Amino acid sequence: MQNESSLLHFKELLEEAGLQQIQERVSIVTGLAVLVTDPEGKPISRASIPCSFCTMVNNTDSGRLRCMASRNELAKAAVKSGQPSLQLCHSGLAQIALPIKIKSETVAVTIGEGVSLKPLSLEMVPELARELGINGKELTEAARVIPVWTEERLREAVELFHAFTSTLFRLLNSRQQLWEKVEELKGWFELSQAVSSSLSLSEVAKRVPEIVPGVAGATGGLPVKLPQESPEFAVSDTNQEPRGGSGKEFVEGATGEANELRHLGSRTVEERLAAFSLPREVWEKITRAFTHPVKPEDVKFGEDEARFLSVLGTSFALALDRGLEEHAAMLKQLIEVGQLVSSSLEIDAIMRYALQSLKEVLGAKWCALRLLDEQTGELVLKANLEMSEDLPAEPERVRAEGTILGEVLKTARPLIVEDLAKGDPSLRLPYYSEEMRSVAVVPVQARGKVLGTLTVYTSSPHNWKEDTIGYLAIIASQVGLAVENAKLYESLRENYMSVVRALAAALEAKDKYTQGHSLRVARWAKAVARKMGLSEKEQEMVYIGGLLHDIGKVGVREYILLKADRLTEEEKKEIQSHPCVGAKILEPAKLPQEVVEAVLYHHEDYDGGGYPEGIAGDKIPLLARIIRVVDSYDAMTSDRPYRQAFSRQWVIEELNRCSGKQFDPEVVEAMKKVLEEDL
Repeated sequence: MQNESSLLHFKELLEEAGLQQIQERVSIVTGLAVLVTDPEGKPISRASIPCSFCTMVNNTDSGRLRCMASRNELAKAAVKSGQPSLQLCHSGLAQIALPIKIKSETVAVTIGEGVSLKPLSLEMVPELARELGINGKELTEAARVIPVWTEERLREAVELFHAFTSTLFRLLNSRQQLWEKVEELKGWFELSQAVSSSLSLSEVAKRVPEIVPGVAGATGGLPVKLPQESPEFAVSDTNQEPRGGSGKEFVEGATGEANELRHLGSRTVEERLAAFSLPREVWEKITRAFTHPVKPEDVKFGEDEARFLSVLGTSFALALDRGLEEHAAMLKQLIEVGQLVSSSLEIDAIMRYALQSLKEVLGAKWCALRLLDEQTGELVLKANLEMSEDLPAEPERVRAEGTILGEVLKTARPLIVEDLAKGDPSLRLPYYSEEMRSVAVVPVQARGKVLGTLTVYTSSPHNWKEDTIGYLAIIASQVGLAVENAKLYESLRENYMSVVRALAAALEAKDKYTQGHSLRVARWAKAVARKMGLSEKEQEMVYIGGLLHDIGKVGVREYILLKADRLTEEEKKEIQSHPCVGAKILEPAKLPQEVVEAVLYHHEDYDGGGYPEGIAGDKIPLLARIIRVVDSYDAMTSDRPYRQAFSRQWVIEELNRCSGKQFDPEVVEAMKKVLEEDL
């Protein structure tokens, strides 16, 4: 979220996630005016449900400016301290702010306001009214009804909203990072097209500098061919026309160690170029460098850019070294695996696809991927490819100490044994067969941490080429990135679900008649799904859907939920909005679509008379049809403000009567069998 484009896209994601609507619903439940600002105090969302006193003050220009100044001061104080900050606004009402952090950087602030910690002094109200040009009597009446809260209650309410918004920000930030990775992969794809569309080295050298700067964050690229005595080069710069010049200064600056950041010498301080050099032996000795014209003390290539340039150098060398057709396929596989990593959290699928790419590109016969169990220190087999029937079954768990795998874990570097029969006895595998003659092992790592190993075997002694090991290392790094992404998403999803469950519990705690309702619905739904022969995965999804089916009622006013009399048409519409609100709340958690749809459609009738869409029959998702029946059963067998609970027998007869109308007949029959067994 550093540049303006990324910030704008992030705000669009917040709007898409429904931050404003969710904020307003939370305000309805808590009775507290809340909003989200940037670290400077500028609103990201609109303040929701202000009290009548605040509304009158904010309707004047002077009052609105004072409120804005109070929020700005409060937000900056919270950002500076990194802790919750409490103050009284210019009108004497309490305001509290909590910073939202992502990777120790404060990106936003949640603010709660519109209540008082003690009854407001009515003596100061007339003076405030005169200053703002407001009717003093009306402002005094509004001051009398300002909610008075304890500081503890205020902190608890704001902390609940803060936990929710912090998780939402982290989820969307992760989505933003993945979006940026996808944009980077587009650059890779364009590069592969440039390399694969021409057999001319000069044409490739011309096209690559045009594409790479946008991907690597540089403004130009200089291809140099060595060891010519006076090489020529062309600068491709986003702000200037390509220009030629003597290669001497560039050769001096860019012929150092690979991945070394150097400066070119014969320019003014302001115009010096920072060169990131990647020497490769390909046909002639070719050095690739990508440049950024900035002052020496400000020049810095980030870790991600350096990693990208390193991978690019390898890919470029591969494409030029062994022939276009073979290495175009290798680049294509790298891109496809990278796109899968960026677009999927299905780790097993990514691992299988990665190993399959080794078979297709390298002709690998046997390979295995293991991840480290940090609790036991063992390497756990996660995927393997076409292990021979003559080979013993690979153990699922192995100890790495004293083996080739252990050495790779310790050094985080690839290790090759060309002939296991003649190699160093200390370099052994944790399992062995005579059919295994040669092995290459590369670390699976992400963000500088080794997560496991990728191993490829051959049945005869083998001379492993550098480009092959480079390809293995890239595939292993992509798998490592996928593992880290999945862990991050699982952690964020669990945090988000904890907040959602807390909201659901808080909602049920307000109504003694519905306490435990969601848990009972979840258990009944899972039992019915099991009786209907659904898979364990479907049983788990319908359980989650049952647990969260009424979460949308967080947006329904409390007096409606507890009303004993007949509801008005307007109140019915508000009640009937809760499936849509619930689905909207759950979407950022990236739950399975089946769970979200179960929440969205659990009030649809089998004959088409329900809401929100009035769909019927099999168009209603099965999990929603199950929840429809068990939700109705639990509601009818529970006390409500407007009636006593019905008997179990009466409810079963009602299920029979409404079978085929409100309820799916198949689900009703399964429910009756579950009830018989429960007896």
